[in-house]
Amino acid sequence: MLVFTLIALAFRDTGDDADPAGSQAGVEEPEASPSVPAEEPSDPETEEETEDPSPSPSPSPSEEDGNKDEEGSGDGSEGGSGEGSAEAPAPERPEDPCRPQDVVVTFDFAERDREVYGGGAGPEFKVTVVNVAEQTCTVDVGPEAFELRLDSGDDRVYSSADCVEGKAEEERQLKRGTPHEYTITWELERSFTDCRESSAKAQPGWYKANLRGDYVGSVDQLVFQLKA
Repeated sequence: MLVFTLIALAFRDTGDDADPAGSQAGVEEPEASPSVPAEEPSDPETEEETEDPSPSPSPSPSEEDGNKDEEGSGDGSEGGSGEGSAEAPAPERPEDPCRPQDVVVTFDFAERDREVYGGGAGPEFKVTVVNVAEQTCTVDVGPEAFELRLDSGDDRVYSSADCVEGKAEEERQLKRGTPHEYTITWELERSFTDCRESSAKAQPGWYKANLRGDYVGSVDQLVFQLKA
């Protein structure tokens, strides 16, 4: 009986010594291993392609030079074919003709703001010509070079240039800034391009007066009325 008791106690001591270790292992959890590495190695080539995409290829020096030549030739051709090449030469002497761009012309009623005429009185028009260039030059202010044209509706009534071709030059030398003024009077007669003899007179109504010529440029049209 004593023998069995000693054997039981021996086995009990051995089991108690092993329990703490077995209990400790059961409580402690193993360290979890990460599913991905803490520092994932990156592919250098992939990052460079993503962050710094390859730039567009730059044109070669020969291509750049070719583009500049094309642009330069375009600018040069425009400058060479500009209005300057077609302009009249600048006058060098007083008897040389003035250039149209150097002449300023104004056109108005001789009696300012008078637009109604009656009792057989014809309208008078004042023309002023000024040279704005440095050089004194010459302008033809005759009735052909400075044409007074009168119309009533679609009816061409009068032109100062009718039948005076080559016979009515009136050249004037104009100094810079000195106006040349003269008056054109309409005698109420009609005129014809075929120079026919006629005693026809203008009838009462509304008329339009325009001044035409190479030096005239753009001037105002004048409108007036003739009364019986």
